Amino acid sequence: MKTPIAASRRPTYGAATRLARIVHGLLDRPHGWSFAAIEEELDISERTLLRYLSVCREELVDRNGKPILESFRRGDRRMLRIAAAAPAQESGAYEVLLLYFALSVFRFLDGTVLKEGVEGLWQRLHRSLPKNQQIRLAHFDRKFFAVDHAVKDYADLDERIDELIRALVDQRRLQIDYAGLLGDGHVHRFDPYTLVMYRGGLYLIGLSHHYRKIIYLAVERIRAITRTGEQFDYPKSYSPQKHTEGVFGIVDGAETEVTLQLLSEETTAYLSARRIHPTQKFRPRRDGTTELSLRVRGTAELMHWILGFGPYIKVLKPKALRDEVRTALREAAELYD
Repeated sequence: MKTPIAASRRPTYGAATRLARIVHGLLDRPHGWSFAAIEEELDISERTLLRYLSVCREELVDRNGKPILESFRRGDRRMLRIAAAAPAQESGAYEVLLLYFALSVFRFLDGTVLKEGVEGLWQRLHRSLPKNQQIRLAHFDRKFFAVDHAVKDYADLDERIDELIRALVDQRRLQIDYAGLLGDGHVHRFDPYTLVMYRGGLYLIGLSHHYRKIIYLAVERIRAITRTGEQFDYPKSYSPQKHTEGVFGIVDGAETEVTLQLLSEETTAYLSARRIHPTQKFRPRRDGTTELSLRVRGTAELMHWILGFGPYIKVLKPKALRDEVRTALREAAELYD
């Protein structure tokens, strides 16, 4: 026999309404609804939500006595969903749409084996859906879209990308003839570790036996690839996250403490809504501006990023970066004298 709910905790009409809203909201969210979002939507505390869920576990059960609602974690977030939510075909349609949206981000890879492979998977999944679900996916190419900006063109590099992917999968050492930015360069015996997409471009991270260290190569600057027939052991200590940790972009360098002054409210609002760097810290100043501090490995890309904001960002430190930005801005201004 169930223990009666204490009078002070007995569900009220308002509580019943909120429970109904939770269940109704979950019907439209087959992949879950975060506790934080539910609390905000219903204007309730976490303690109240947990009390509601306790009642649901006792009262909302299926024919086998299992609770209809279940909680789970997605990273650091607590989530709620309907157990075994949505028929397979419903979730299938939703997941196909997510795949298409991911595919739209890779439009700059048109004509390459990467784009064709993902697009082929999309088409097979779409064809496998029931007819009524295919109808629901009408106009998907207009409902999901990504705006390209300064992306690189890989249409003529399909064979090169295919060769790199095979070497990555099979852990095969390559000999790579690589051009520098202005045409010079080196021939590297190269162990490919990771293919990276960064700002509309593809980069290969791996061990260069020429430099005896891990470097990155821009795929479009690879002049030729030759298989060596050798296989290498993928290093246990390597991870792309650790290798790029602290780097502002992809160009590595010395660790540097940087302090910037954001000179307008618009710039502060724009940047504070973004994850510019893992170490970023925003601090209001007495003069109404905002201080942004970063601890970065390398300032080459950071300098170009700062220049893009013109008169809205000022470098406070280090002096070397401040001088570089000052010189670049003066030279740019001279072009218009």
